[in-house]
Amino acid sequence: MDKFNSLIVRYSEIGLKSSHVRREMERLLIRNLEETFRAEGVHFIKIVKRASRIVVYTSDPRVRKVTKWVFGVKSYSPSIETEAQIDEIKRVALSIAAQKEGSFAVRVQRVTKDFPLTSVELARDVGGLIKGDTGRPVDLSDPDQEIIIEIVAGKAYITDERIEGYGGLPVGSQGKVIALISSGIDSPVAAWLMMRRGAVVIPVHFRKTPEEERGFREIVSVLKRYSHGVRFEPVVIEHGSALREFVEKGAREWTCLLCKRRMLVIANRMAKEVGASAVVTGDSLGQVASQTLDNLEVESRCLEKPVLRPLIGMDKDDIVKLAKEIGTYDVSISYDVSCPFVPKKPKTKGKWRDFVKIAEKVGAEELLHTC
Repeated sequence: MDKFNSLIVRYSEIGLKSSHVRREMERLLIRNLEETFRAEGVHFIKIVKRASRIVVYTSDPRVRKVTKWVFGVKSYSPSIETEAQIDEIKRVALSIAAQKEGSFAVRVQRVTKDFPLTSVELARDVGGLIKGDTGRPVDLSDPDQEIIIEIVAGKAYITDERIEGYGGLPVGSQGKVIALISSGIDSPVAAWLMMRRGAVVIPVHFRKTPEEERGFREIVSVLKRYSHGVRFEPVVIEHGSALREFVEKGAREWTCLLCKRRMLVIANRMAKEVGASAVVTGDSLGQVASQTLDNLEVESRCLEKPVLRPLIGMDKDDIVKLAKEIGTYDVSISYDVSCPFVPKKPKTKGKWRDFVKIAEKVGAEELLHTC
């Protein structure tokens, strides 16, 4: 089989945008691919847009792993590029088929319609050649090998690999957010989901213990691979001393509410200072005391910036599955730190009027100034 000389990249959602928005997102996607490859040491010659495909000229095998980290990529294939001529297409397809055994199918897509044969005609001709030369059976339903041929603007891309990406939108296309990230399982997944939707994330950690901060910094190093091309600098804010003071002043039952409210108030202020449009948390409805519906209402009351909660309708199994997929789960498990300030019987049905009294009692009036 000829060695692949190109990577053909497909997107889906970007193609649904208006022509102006689509061009800008394609530009961002190409930039993010370039920056990711450079950061990861992947060799490539150039990246070009060809019709509704992006073509990376490379033969570096690391693109199979690294391209998956770039949001906006729906799928991709290390391919052999050749001229869109029937004899060349047959030669390359036969060389790919000759390396494997079992059943096969030929899938053809004419991305541009400048080829004389239809997709069905080309698939039939190439399939007939392979069957006659190798004796392998055709199976269109569940083949052992799929030979993929894409015709794009006078070029043909032939491969038997299709690797699924995460889709979404290119990072940098949807503005900036402050993401509250602990060393736990949930909040890194929430930040990742916002990056997948194109947001630039500023990772902010409210430090309660040194161990938790170390976990946060390792999580940031994992998430950073999905954000090449834009800044991804962590911010750490001291938080433990404030929580200790709340407990010492007799508000232990309310500590979880005071904790989350303090984080959101500070993050809201930071968002205004850096031009971020929202604050992101890892809240999942009802999972812990601070995430009951009553408490979520108290915690985010009167904040100027919206609080986005990508995990709100997901259960723990959903979140764990995603954390394992994106690479943050093992870090979170290794830094499984219990919060030293969690009360035995935390308040689960907080009301604003009662929260105001508690905040005034512990001298935390700054948590009320947004109202």
